[in-house]
Amino acid sequence: MKQENRYAPDYDVIVVGGGVGGLSAALELAHQGVPVLLLEQHNMTGGYSGSFVRGRYEFEISLHELCECGDGKNGHTYGGVRQFLDRCGVFPEYVCVPDAYRVILSKYNADFTMPFGIENAIAAIEKADPGQGPKVRNYFKLCEEVYEALMYINSCGMKPDGRVMATRYSSFLRTAAYSVEDVHRALGFSPLTKNLLSAYYGYVTRRLDQMSFTVWGLMLYLYIRDGAHIINKTSHALAVDMEERIRALGGQVETNVEVLRLLTEQGAVTGVVTAQGDRIRAKRVLCNLSPNTVYTRLMNRAEVPERALKLTGARTLGASPFGVYLGLDALPADMGITSYEFFFSEDMDTTRIYKKSKEWAVSTKVSVTCPDIAIPNLTGPDRCQMNFTCLYDPDAMIGHTDPLDYMRYKEEFANALIDQFEGITGARIRDHIEEIEMATPATYVRYSGTPKGNIYGYEMIPLDGIVPRTLAMEEEQFVPGLDFVGGYGRRAHGFCCAITNGHDTALDTIKKLGR
Repeated sequence: MKQENRYAPDYDVIVVGGGVGGLSAALELAHQGVPVLLLEQHNMTGGYSGSFVRGRYEFEISLHELCECGDGKNGHTYGGVRQFLDRCGVFPEYVCVPDAYRVILSKYNADFTMPFGIENAIAAIEKADPGQGPKVRNYFKLCEEVYEALMYINSCGMKPDGRVMATRYSSFLRTAAYSVEDVHRALGFSPLTKNLLSAYYGYVTRRLDQMSFTVWGLMLYLYIRDGAHIINKTSHALAVDMEERIRALGGQVETNVEVLRLLTEQGAVTGVVTAQGDRIRAKRVLCNLSPNTVYTRLMNRAEVPERALKLTGARTLGASPFGVYLGLDALPADMGITSYEFFFSEDMDTTRIYKKSKEWAVSTKVSVTCPDIAIPNLTGPDRCQMNFTCLYDPDAMIGHTDPLDYMRYKEEFANALIDQFEGITGARIRDHIEEIEMATPATYVRYSGTPKGNIYGYEMIPLDGIVPRTLAMEEEQFVPGLDFVGGYGRRAHGFCCAITNGHDTALDTIKKLGR
């Protein structure tokens, strides 16, 4: 019996890649009634918004927390990410984490917990470093203006009134080309306060003297003002909810389908070719992949404009992670663990940390999360889990490791990180390890095919941040019929940015379709 073709003759849009960026794009398109097909190479959607099982433990792959997920109640802002998901009928269970972060800095003998809420944050820093409170207040006022200016620009369809920008958002314009370090220096922060405010460095990966303040100020303001959330169970619950809703709205989702190349006609993308040999046509294709991958693996070089190749070559890939996942046979309190997220390092000298990240050696800047602090008994009634992450330059592992020693490297790094954590916090976790798994940049290459295991998109520097990329958005659509969603979009990397990139690109696609 001949198997019925599961694909329609053509679609308005094909989305390649089922990470949260691709899911968000397909969700918005399906919600708007656009015939959309989402293709995912794995047996499940979600990408890095996923989980894996070892023994009796289910580990989160990479999500630490989400911003812009407030519910608009009890004085909290109704976050943009939550608004989008609510509007499309996706309602995961959000859980607010207790504090922004705990940062331990050996150079300053500092153990500081950053609370949520702008006034709370100002008071906490003033207590830890007397006299710095007024400067921190001005800092958050500037971050607030960055947020409001970007909201205004977005509301104007990326065509703001110059007079409004000059009068209402003058500080935003003055700092648009500033790095984070430029602003810290201008405000006259003490070394300790600068360090306490820089703990989220790991979320952006770029050294702060080369990091766009616009990107940093927006991220810091949203997290501290509204709090951070995780999804109950794991972030894969969010991916499952999004996929089910796409189907319910009439969209089509197919897993275990690898796209080998893009179809082109007269310089425009017109569909895809799958590993199964299917040729599927579409008016537009959205790729939740890096442009580097699309231009070099899914298209012939002759089909890619030279400007596109030069731009991807000029941009710098973000960090590649090394991760350790621990399943522990005791509750957090029994081991002396009291915080959801830790950052520990000698200091937050990001120039030093960034330079060190180019070496394939045990990192001294580490992020650690314990989800069971935010969701008691998440892992089980008598156990918990912890996730360690340290970030490296994408080239750090390449050429600096012997493949025959791969397992030894993983074990040495994991042991060193556990020893560091126990020595710094006083917690005792080693004797309670029941399951352990490690992931290197090579793991992420195998899992997602990202260049060099990169999971952080392109780095955001002052001249290539949110504002420049937004203003150049139309000019960077080099190939007719092709757009990108996810962490390589104009709003940068990170789960919330990937969701927003997918949503925004879908709306732009609807306009291009004339719908």
